[in-house]
Amino acid sequence: MKISVVIPFFQRERGLLSHAVESVTAQVLPIDYVIDIIVVDDGSPMPARDETLVPLPDSVRLRILEQSNQGVGAARNAGLEAAEPDTAVMAFLDSDDAWTPTHLSSAVEAINNGADFYFDNNIAYDGVDAFSYSTFIQKTHGTLDVNKPFTAIMSGPAGFEAILQECLPHTSQVAYKFTSHRGVRFSTHLRRAGEDQLFWLTVACRSKKIAYSTMIGGRRGFGVSIYRETLGWDSPNGPSRLADEIFMRSTISRNFDLSKSQRSLLRRDTQKSHDHFVFLALRSTRRQPGGIASALRRILTENPSSWGMFARAIFNLPNHIRDLRKHGATAQTAVCHTPGPLESR
Repeated sequence: MKISVVIPFFQRERGLLSHAVESVTAQVLPIDYVIDIIVVDDGSPMPARDETLVPLPDSVRLRILEQSNQGVGAARNAGLEAAEPDTAVMAFLDSDDAWTPTHLSSAVEAINNGADFYFDNNIAYDGVDAFSYSTFIQKTHGTLDVNKPFTAIMSGPAGFEAILQECLPHTSQVAYKFTSHRGVRFSTHLRRAGEDQLFWLTVACRSKKIAYSTMIGGRRGFGVSIYRETLGWDSPNGPSRLADEIFMRSTISRNFDLSKSQRSLLRRDTQKSHDHFVFLALRSTRRQPGGIASALRRILTENPSSWGMFARAIFNLPNHIRDLRKHGATAQTAVCHTPGPLESR
């Protein structure tokens, strides 16, 4: 069986890719499994070909593809296009992340048992497991003991509902049955947020069975992150991230057959993004008028209904500020908190 692993690459620090690849070569798999690593260098300032990589065992092949900087979605799509026809399982790994040795074996076991889509837990930037932040996990399983991991199953529609409410999977922790979802691609229109959540919603919508494990299957790194670097209130790319969040939700509304409650959830979260955009605009107009104006033009051109939401956002501003102070928020809303490894310039 062949497993393809797509690693999009845009980094400034040497050694991160080597660490990621080493975690792939350390996977514990049956002897008849082959891993095809596809590194997509997306115009990285430190080229992937200059990395000193660990020696590869006979069961692992590595290719480096190079392209001009086009963003994380385009980089992952290039890897998907390059996957060989006999690929059975597709997995992703950000170039500054690393897997624990049993991540792929757990994924393969779940897929061999009938799952179309698998994801597991990971250690986030603060050293805490990511599932401990998940509303879905808490409601479904209560407080987890990471020393007693288990695998659970849900239907595709249940997974779609969970991912719509929060971006439950971290992209580095996902594997799926490639033969069932060969044609699915990441949005290249969303450059700073939401492309992964939209992708997983599409896969979930087309899946009969989804498996997830509370096992720690990886650890997030601290390399270049186009998402994390937009979260500060004074980030020059914060407005463009919020624009992508708005576009992601309008795309979901157009592309999926949603229930009344799901549409209500989308409207609520879209309004929150507009509320935060107004907050950032008023806070940062003097420092970054060009970025705010550009993002605003983009939103209103592509999503004319935003006029009404921006009007409501002005009235919502006092409550929004009060909520930010209450929760100690930095700028995060309900989209994927995924540290994409690429910057788009």
